[in-house]
Amino acid sequence: MKSALSLLFAWVAAFNAQAHGFEERYDLPVPLAYVIVGACAMVLLTFVVALVFVRRPGSGAVLQATSISSTEPTPFGLSPSKPASLHPLAWLIKVFSLLLFALTLVSALWGTHDPLMNLAPTMIWIIGWIGLSFVVIALGNIWPVLDPWRSSFVLLDTAIKKLGIKRGLALGWPWPTRLGLWPAALLLLIWCALEVIYPLATSPFKLGCVLLGWTLINWVGMACFGREVWQAHADLFAVYFSNLARTFKPIPVAPEATPTAGHIAVVLAMLATVLFDGLHGGSAWLVFDGLLKTWVPQWLDINGYVAGMLGLLSVWLTFLLAYLLTCQLSASTTSRAVSGLQIAHQMAPTLIPIAAAYLIAHNFSNLLIQGQTIIALLSDPLGRQWDVFGTAKFYPDISVVDAKLTWLVAVTAIVMGHVLSIWQAHRVALSWGLPTRRTALGTLPLTTLMIAYTAISLVVIAAPMVNDTP
Repeated sequence: MKSALSLLFAWVAAFNAQAHGFEERYDLPVPLAYVIVGACAMVLLTFVVALVFVRRPGSGAVLQATSISSTEPTPFGLSPSKPASLHPLAWLIKVFSLLLFALTLVSALWGTHDPLMNLAPTMIWIIGWIGLSFVVIALGNIWPVLDPWRSSFVLLDTAIKKLGIKRGLALGWPWPTRLGLWPAALLLLIWCALEVIYPLATSPFKLGCVLLGWTLINWVGMACFGREVWQAHADLFAVYFSNLARTFKPIPVAPEATPTAGHIAVVLAMLATVLFDGLHGGSAWLVFDGLLKTWVPQWLDINGYVAGMLGLLSVWLTFLLAYLLTCQLSASTTSRAVSGLQIAHQMAPTLIPIAAAYLIAHNFSNLLIQGQTIIALLSDPLGRQWDVFGTAKFYPDISVVDAKLTWLVAVTAIVMGHVLSIWQAHRVALSWGLPTRRTALGTLPLTTLMIAYTAISLVVIAAPMVNDTP
């Protein structure tokens, strides 16, 4: 076991550390293999404890495997609905968010081309994407209140109605049922590609053009299908944050409902995109890229974008197929009391804590260190040598986090994410109304998959962060 884990660690040891925001490495006090075995044992122990202590929520009930509506309650009672009904604090937050979005867009389009001196890259990738994700995990989905596209569309729609057009911007097109959440899944993969594969963050102007394009797409989508329908199915950020907000929420057991197509794809994309970020650019990736070049002419992939997209899709499809096959195996162990596809839809929300754990493990140090640069950038958002708030000369304190703390946070997040996932999965399994033994057999394949996820994620996160002890 130890030799196999050591070999796997060596295979990824040269992976890129840039995403973790530091170059220091932590010397493990024990071999990495011991850490991985201990983490996997904790996940397995959770499975055993859940069998003993988790009680059936209700006889014959099944999980409602549908997507979260963008109208779900927001923290602190901040309603994200019409301006007239806004909580005063929510109104102030919306105005602030719109102004900050406008400043970010102006900085991207007319500011310096240096990404380190321009507000837009840090605001979008570090504060808006990573930082807000952490807040949503901890507090719940505050995105509907902050969402500048939602707020701007509501303002435009209200203005149109006041001009005498009663229906406003709404065209009332029906959303294709078969399409489900597939647009959101596809857009999440594209967003990851723009972040990891295509160097969009290095070009503030291109980033601004993407913001403008997404604004137009969002407004058209909301007008055609209705704001609530569009944001619940195709708005990448609304769907992503609403799912991420379910990390610590108990999964409701409700009367049977028709699952939303593409929801499984979204959840597995949340897992795969973070793992791909850790894999891309290292020694193993170079092997994959080299093999690809033997089949694809170099002139078709000069910048490595084709290889990157194929790699991203491969990781996502591997996660997706492994999950679906595991659920099919679970169905066979329950004597087909529930189908494999039913199990896949019902269990998909239980994977969200793992996605949240991966996000925290990979981005904790990045947020704490690079996130500090926002203090200086807000004083000089366009990189024009301004000092609006007197903080333009502020330099990040890199001592706030070191490799040891980052490693401890990563291990804790990964283990606790899988533990929570196992606990929730067993609760869902109990809703099938099966005897205890068959319930245990039905969840054992998924538990095995989660143990494998635990080992793989720890190996990937350890490669750029720690030095293994012989």
